[in-house]
Amino acid sequence: MGAVPHDAPPYEEPDPSARPYDADILQGLRLPPTARILDLGCGAGHLTARLATLVPRGAVLGVDPDPDMVAAARLRHTDSRLSFQVGRCQDVLALAGEQQLDLVVSRATLHRVPAAEHPDVLAAVRRILRPGGIFRAEFGGAGQIAALQRILDAESVALGGAAAPWFFPGPEDYRPLLLGAGFQVSPGGWVCLLHRRMPFRTETALVGWLRAEVLVAYAPGLPAVQAPRFRSRVEERALAELRRPDGSFDQDFVRLDLSATRPKAESLM
Repeated sequence: MGAVPHDAPPYEEPDPSARPYDADILQGLRLPPTARILDLGCGAGHLTARLATLVPRGAVLGVDPDPDMVAAARLRHTDSRLSFQVGRCQDVLALAGEQQLDLVVSRATLHRVPAAEHPDVLAAVRRILRPGGIFRAEFGGAGQIAALQRILDAESVALGGAAAPWFFPGPEDYRPLLLGAGFQVSPGGWVCLLHRRMPFRTETALVGWLRAEVLVAYAPGLPAVQAPRFRSRVEERALAELRRPDGSFDQDFVRLDLSATRPKAESLM
């Protein structure tokens, strides 16, 4: 095993051209030129900006809970059709205000919302969509980074912390939540798992990603004094146990991919 690369550079969000899920979400979308869109969990606004190209006379609002990400998005993307706000998925009703939207998109975000809060988030998303509006989402699904999560959970629990902070559902878990919130999944929609690999060719690349995107998620559930030890133990085990036969540290990315619609004709509740 190589030494833990303590000088690992900060993990950076990939350039839009290297973000395959963005293209998947955009594919097949047919929107009126005046459509109004919400990007829920917009990060630095790459997908938000691409959505704006689909609606020449519309508007796209990007929302993210990280003020630094929202500041970066505002700095990078100055198209007049774009706006960005700080907010959580759980606050979607307040963020949208009175307007009804044609499309709500969420990429790589909803697995961070506790499982118990998904019914309320989904119900709120349905309410802000116009009848016939589309909810298009992709986030961590059952089997996501499974080998790494076993290491993370074991080390966290051993140090007095909590197990995984994420919700990685399968279609059998999530379809009932969508239906219960009043969405229509078929015809024309879907809830499925997509199996891919996220490339990490070197130890430095893997450790940079762990420090920026993964280890921080466990911090709230760990005794603060144990955080440095947790990081060290996870990084050492990850480098020792996750190397693939081809020499890479590529991670299994399993994504729950869905497209659902607010029905055009809804029965009175």
